This record gives sequence, structure tokens and C-alpha cells, in this order.
Amino acid sequence: MDNKLYSIALNMVDGVDRVNYYKLMGHFGAPERVFSASQEELMKGAGIREKAASSIKSFRLEEELNGELNQIQKSGVTVLTTDDKEYPSNLKTIFDPPPVLYVRGKIVESDAIAVAVVGSRSPTHYGKLVTENMSKGLAEMGVTIVSGMARGIDSIAHTSAISCGGRTIAVLGCGLNIVYPSENVKLMNEIMNHGAVISEFCMSTKPNKMNFPQRNRVISGLSLGTVVTEAAEKSGSLITSRHAIEQGREVFAVPGCINVLKSQGTNRLIKMGAKLVESVEDIINEFPQDVRAFLKPEKGNRNIDCNLTGSEKLIFSLIDTELRHIDTIIEQSNLPVGVVSGILLNLELKGLIKQLSGKMFVRG
Repeated sequence: MDNKLYSIALNMVDGVDRVNYYKLMGHFGAPERVFSASQEELMKGAGIREKAASSIKSFRLEEELNGELNQIQKSGVTVLTTDDKEYPSNLKTIFDPPPVLYVRGKIVESDAIAVAVVGSRSPTHYGKLVTENMSKGLAEMGVTIVSGMARGIDSIAHTSAISCGGRTIAVLGCGLNIVYPSENVKLMNEIMNHGAVISEFCMSTKPNKMNFPQRNRVISGLSLGTVVTEAAEKSGSLITSRHAIEQGREVFAVPGCINVLKSQGTNRLIKMGAKLVESVEDIINEFPQDVRAFLKPEKGNRNIDCNLTGSEKLIFSLIDTELRHIDTIIEQSNLPVGVVSGILLNLELKGLIKQLSGKMFVRG
């Protein structure tokens, strides 16, 4: 049995977290030697506690490992350790990289140019629109979008990258045999076809609350920087940004309305020194020159059409990232109802605005 199989087994042992794993490797040098050591040597030599040492000694190595390998094979999962050349280069440089990484899909060399996009699980329309534009703009330039496949901002970030043929990576807080949240089955399959879904947890690990802060460090660790597009004061996204800071990575935040609770987290990040982001260019400018050289040219502002007529420019100027009702647009434009309705339709066909339920309009 090779070292990778012993690494998978050691990663499965209850009580052997990444800290204990690296303590054991530091003392024994190879995972195989861990399983043949006495409990006394595990505790006194490697410095792990009795509970973890007992778990190692009572671990049914062959039985448990065979069960895990069977699940890995059935699910088409690739397992990487830090010794593998395919292991993500950005992640390998953090203080505590996952000893074992489960991968569905494929990680490629260009995924080293990656940005994490995270935020609220129940975003406002503003948060959704900003996330969509930022993620799509970055993906079109060749940047891989990394997020956690959670509801809200995470799912929008992945979907936006996929929509323009870009690459995206989802990091789960559970095993790859579990889709969490359950409604993201289709999205998970799409991500695998446009990148990868990864986890450091064993195949059938449930999405326990304690797993997500640990997962968040992997999201930031895979990325050159983390963008928080919308987040409340106590959002889990702020944990990801703290990990990014500890890892020496850039932190970006999109400013929001001071009266909106879901903007308090991002606004506080800006107060604390995160870079204020208004466009994709604000993010790209923080990349080293050698990284920027690999990117495709920015496609430019999707919301500007030089061929607009005077009336179209007027109506377009009255619509921004906040929802605007048609009656308000008519009142502010001083144009007839029929004219405004026709212009709104033309702007929508050009992809410059979107119509939502209740005759509400917003920039596209």
C-alpha cells in the first residue's frame, strides 16, 4: 500500500485534524509509520492527545479504507495529496493546506489565477447584480471563480462564470457524496463540467456547522484574492476574508447602502482596509504584472451602448442597480407612456436592462 492510501486513511481517523496530521508527519515522516506506532509514541513522540492516539490505534485500517476507496471509485473522484503535482499551487503555500483533497471534475494549471467571490446567502437584488457582473467579468478574462456552492452569492458566482464559458471551483464543507444545499444538484454537475468541486473531508462527511470555517480557509487559499460582494455584520464571508488576510492574500469589498443591513459587513471591511471595488478593473489592478499578462482583454462595460438615441439615453440614465418602477421612470422622463414602454422594450432587447415582476426595471 502506497503513501497516498495511508494518507487517505489517516485523514479519515476521528480526532486527527490537520494540526494533528502535520504533528504526526513531523515526527514519523510517513503516514504508514503512524499506524504501526504504539499509543505511547503517538502521544509522547508526536505530541497528540490520548483521544486522538486511541482513535488511531482502534482504526480498522483495511476495512475503513476499502469502504472509502469504493466510494471514491464509484463517484469518479480523484484524490490529491500535497506531494502530487496536480495539487493546487496556491493552496500548497498556505500555513495549513489540506493533507488530502478530494476532487470531482478537473483542476488545471490556469486555475492558479483565481479569485474567490463570496457573500450573503440571501442577497438583495443589488448584491445579486454586482456578483453576477463581477464574476462574469473576471471569468471572461480567464480568472477562475472560487466559491462555496452555498445559496445566494456563492451560487450566483458559480453560475455567472459558467454562463460565459469560464472556469469555476466549488469548495464544500461536506463529503463529495453529499450535495449541500440539496437543490444545487444541477449546479454541482455544471461546476464539474466547467472546473471542479473539491473537499478536504471524507466522502460521506455530513455538512456539520464546524466544517464551514475550515472550508472557508480553502476557498481563500485557492485564490489570489477574495471579493465580498454583500455581507451582513456577522456573515460567514467575513471568516473567509480573515483567512485571506492571514494567508497574505488580497481582500476586496463592494460598498453598499449604509441603511441596508446586508451591506454592513462589506462596509466594515472597507473601513478595516479592504480595497473598495467598483469594477473588475479594481481587482485586476492588484494582480502582479506577470499574472495580468496571462489575462484576456476586458470586454468593457456591458451597460453602455453608443448607438442609443437621445430618448433611449434619457431612459437608460433613469435606471440603475436599484429597482425602478415604470411609473417612476415615466414621471421622471416626462415622456408619454407608450414611448417609455417602447424604449424600455428596446433597451431590454439590447441586454442593457432587465424587467422583473411588477413592472420593475434594473440595469442588466
